[in-house]
Amino acid sequence: MSIFSRRGVTMIELLIAMVIAAVLGAATLSLMMSQGRFAERAEGQRAGRRVGRSAINALSNDLRMVDPDWGVEAASATSITVKVPYALGIVCASTTSLQTVALLPVDSVALNLPGYSGYASRNSGGVYSTYSGGTVTEIAFPAACTTANVVPITAPASAPNQKTRVVTMVTTGATVLTAGTPVMLYRRTQFYFGTSNQTGLTGRTALWRRYLDTGSAATELSAPFSNTAAFRFFNLSATTSQTGVPSPLSNIKGFEFYLPGQSDNTSRKQTAPEQADFTTAVFLVNRSS
Repeated sequence: MSIFSRRGVTMIELLIAMVIAAVLGAATLSLMMSQGRFAERAEGQRAGRRVGRSAINALSNDLRMVDPDWGVEAASATSITVKVPYALGIVCASTTSLQTVALLPVDSVALNLPGYSGYASRNSGGVYSTYSGGTVTEIAFPAACTTANVVPITAPASAPNQKTRVVTMVTTGATVLTAGTPVMLYRRTQFYFGTSNQTGLTGRTALWRRYLDTGSAATELSAPFSNTAAFRFFNLSATTSQTGVPSPLSNIKGFEFYLPGQSDNTSRKQTAPEQADFTTAVFLVNRSS
């Protein structure tokens, strides 16, 4: 039989092939679009988790050393104001107007952050008394510390910040302290949920931090969050948190943070940003009960 008499593709067969190709193409396109939306939503949820983790790091670093007896000044579901200790030391010399204190090795970043609000001194019964205001200045190692049997530590070149630092705190009408009395320097710090200033996040909720005695503007720590983000509180030795603020504030023995981090944008086919809910707690390390 001649090759010129071989039967070709009929119109029906061609139509069937085109229909099958169209169905397969549509299925493939639908699958690709579905995978794309899934990947977009997954990335949005990861972004929400990053927002929550960033906030947790900032909150836990500052709040762990807050003293429950005198460290919490004000609290609500959207704002807390605390005295954050940032350096510990011992008294070398003391008058009613000047305290000379040798600091224990201290994180240089924490030491050099803006703001000094006061100090707290510890008595023989373990109770701290606070003294607000005044100024703090780092000085060369003085004879007063040598007299008080405080031996300076000379830091190695590999860790230049781990030396003995001595500071003086100017005070007014303070109690004269015995050499060797433990003290801690603190800065008054406010954490609160407010409106974000970041480009593209206008109107969204952010976590802010403000050092209250510096006159400086607040710093936006992390955003965006759902507007349901909140602080909760542990009252005395309770194992579950409460939304109401304990009274007195010295009953607060820990904080719980509800941090519903969100993505910057809304994924396709969704009506709201992706959200990753974080709930974590920080208990105050100096809690007595």
